Amino acid sequence: MGRLLKPIGLKGELRTAIYNEHNSALQVGTEIWLKKEENYFSRKIEIIKMAGAKSCIRLSDCSSLEDAEKLQGVVFFLPRNAFESKGDNEHYLVDMIGSCVVDENQRLLGTVADVLTMPAQNIIVVKTSGNEIFIPYVDAYITFFDEMKKNLIVKDVEGLII
Repeated sequence: MGRLLKPIGLKGELRTAIYNEHNSALQVGTEIWLKKEENYFSRKIEIIKMAGAKSCIRLSDCSSLEDAEKLQGVVFFLPRNAFESKGDNEHYLVDMIGSCVVDENQRLLGTVADVLTMPAQNIIVVKTSGNEIFIPYVDAYITFFDEMKKNLIVKDVEGLII
């Protein structure tokens, strides 16, 4: 869902990079999971302000600058059951990770390694044999995602392949 950045002020708030502010299930009272090194732990959101690069959050048990500094750089997640329900023909971008990427001629291009959230659009990172392909997640390149078969069908990506 995001990453905790640097502390703001003295009361435990942190600047936050939220990967998807639109349609986010993050709100006051939501329990999130944090990963620090190899350890996972949960905290509840006490304050959250969505404002792009100026988003900030304060979590339970984080009430001082020192507490916030201990959480700096930590990534956070939501459990799947906290996701908002999706409509017909909709999917979560995270569901594409690990999917096979094929072109319209059913030629295997690689596997989805990651989805990057950029200001203009999301980018699908495809791991090929020895390289990575970055495919913008827009109608010009994405034809269909078959969630059951874990296949992402793309078109017109020849110019993106080096």
